Amino acid sequence: MGMEFVFINVKEPKDALQLAKEPEIRSHVARYQWRNVGNRQSPKRKRNAAVSICMGVDCCPAWYSSSDSETDSSNSSNQSSPVSIPAQLGGLRVDPFRSYPIEFKPFMPVLVDHYLMDMAVDIPELDQPGNKGLLRTRWFPLVMSEPALFLVIMLLAASHYASVNDHTADTKLNLLSLRCEAVQAINDALEHQQSDRVSDALVGAIAKMGSYEAMYGDMDNYSVHMRGLWRAVELRGGLATLGLNGLLRRIVVWIDRNAAFLHGSALYFPGAAFVPGQVLPDPNPGQFLAIS
Repeated sequence: MGMEFVFINVKEPKDALQLAKEPEIRSHVARYQWRNVGNRQSPKRKRNAAVSICMGVDCCPAWYSSSDSETDSSNSSNQSSPVSIPAQLGGLRVDPFRSYPIEFKPFMPVLVDHYLMDMAVDIPELDQPGNKGLLRTRWFPLVMSEPALFLVIMLLAASHYASVNDHTADTKLNLLSLRCEAVQAINDALEHQQSDRVSDALVGAIAKMGSYEAMYGDMDNYSVHMRGLWRAVELRGGLATLGLNGLLRRIVVWIDRNAAFLHGSALYFPGAAFVPGQVLPDPNPGQFLAIS
């Protein structure tokens, strides 16, 4: 049976690509439309922790596949519609040895392939002149080093995959479950930090959860993560201390600027540039919505 998918703030990311090509005067109209979509769809949920946004144990059902039994109707109100992932046909551009940073799940190869081929694309603001493909060559190895960051990327990949594909195949993934797993992994990693110096991978995980909420969640959740991100960067000593030869800094600034533009919200890193002393380019909301 087909599934209907409803996403907060973004229904058709490909439409945003076209919007981004329109004259600059249309950008304000686009921002207003995106904000109205979010306001019409999902009531805001209260959060009472600095980083965690999980509503409790019941919001984190285990991952499941199509071979699992149907969900009890009494619990259906706590779950989002599952994403259908096609059965693997072979030839995926992923690690055949399944050396993922978490326990293997059937959906992982498809989502990793989708992320690498459709989302980790060349972005001039992130790559900078003379470079290409840094999201694949520098960022993704970091993703594979930390369970929390990997789970966040899988969440983004699953959400984007669901928005651009038909959902008619075998393996199913519950987005709400994956979202809660990702948040819990961030909280666990922060709790087990050996010092107050948050690692690059955890900074990346928090930043990407912020981008997820800006695209598919709500601004209360976005603010929770961005406040946590600001605190993490402060503990590191500022944006200049982030690793990957400046790429992580640019990812943080890119998320902050594009989310603020789309929602008309305040910047969490005002005055920050992709490269110190460099003039900032205009926001790129179309690319942000389609792949962030």
